Amino acid sequence: MVQKPEIVSTTAEPSLSDVRADLDQLRADFAQLIETLGKTAKHGVKGAKGEATNAAEDVTDWAEGQFLTLRESIREQPITACAIAAGVGVILGQILLRR
Repeated sequence: MVQKPEIVSTTAEPSLSDVRADLDQLRADFAQLIETLGKTAKHGVKGAKGEATNAAEDVTDWAEGQFLTLRESIREQPITACAIAAGVGVILGQILLRR
């Protein structure tokens, strides 16, 4: 007759100190993750602020250039400018008064 080998259970239940150590490590890892996320978000906000400031400066420069060009065109051709303004006024009036 063939004998079957005994199965010995080698699984060890974690002790309370092991669980506490794992929880402490998890807390430390989580704290480090939160700190890293905070730094990343702060860096992203600073970058976005810089880009928005640059874009605002570009738009301001463009608008000033357009204003100067428009002012010069009005000075050179005042009758044409008045006719254009009147035409735009009539069109806007028709759009706004239409019900």
